[in-house]
Amino acid sequence: MANSVNVWNGTAWVKSVPKAYKNGSWVAVSPLYYDNQEWMSEAPAPEEFPGYVDSTTSSFSGADIVTCAISDYIRTNDFVVSICAQQDGPAESPRLLSPPGIIPTLYTIHSGIRFHVAVWPWEPSKGSLVVWNTQDSDNSACMNLVYRNGDVSNTSLNPVISMTGTDNTRVVNLPASQDFTNLYVVLTVANTLTGNAWPSGVNELDSVLGKFGTKSISLLAADTPGAGNSPGNVQLDTTVDTAVVALIQVPGKSDGLATWILGDSAASVLGSTTRLG
Repeated sequence: MANSVNVWNGTAWVKSVPKAYKNGSWVAVSPLYYDNQEWMSEAPAPEEFPGYVDSTTSSFSGADIVTCAISDYIRTNDFVVSICAQQDGPAESPRLLSPPGIIPTLYTIHSGIRFHVAVWPWEPSKGSLVVWNTQDSDNSACMNLVYRNGDVSNTSLNPVISMTGTDNTRVVNLPASQDFTNLYVVLTVANTLTGNAWPSGVNELDSVLGKFGTKSISLLAADTPGAGNSPGNVQLDTTVDTAVVALIQVPGKSDGLATWILGDSAASVLGSTTRLG
């Protein structure tokens, strides 16, 4: 929201239209607001495929409260995806302590790991730190990802489109992407995991490792524009006990034009109605 400009008229404070001196006269200008990085007259228009900005990660052992900072590059109306994986502990909800008023989606994996996902459009009152309650959990891992120019008016209370899992595997099949930007978060449980490879057309973003007793948990994140089909498989360098992949949609606003996606032979067919841009 723009900052309010008020003047005293002798009786009360009344709103006033700010003016700037331009070409020899004072002209009305739009109110300004600070988006945490610069002064702007209005929020940028939503884009079909919101752009990834930055991510932060953290991991803890033996902590009842865990924290993960939000990117220093955050701006008002940026879309935050916050993920927390914890070892065992009661399936309490909500586990998200800060920012307040946001209810995360909770999934319990059969190995006992709790997988929490929360999303929200950021503004200054949300603060710069995400705080999770992980009481009775020996270890935990957290990740915050930031996207810009999404359609924050269309934020879903449950951003996770699908959650699928496989045991004793070195290959993780990615579900079909949907409209707008699709974020894939893969959680694996294994003795060791030192490397992975995402399929062509998928942008690797970040990863975090956390020690879970004799096992290690990995959070791997990557995204791709929506195409309506699976972008392929994630290859792991070892056989993992469990692999779970969450598909999270980052809301956008369609421009009505077709999209050509590099590396997507099924959905990307250039023609008179397809724009490369």
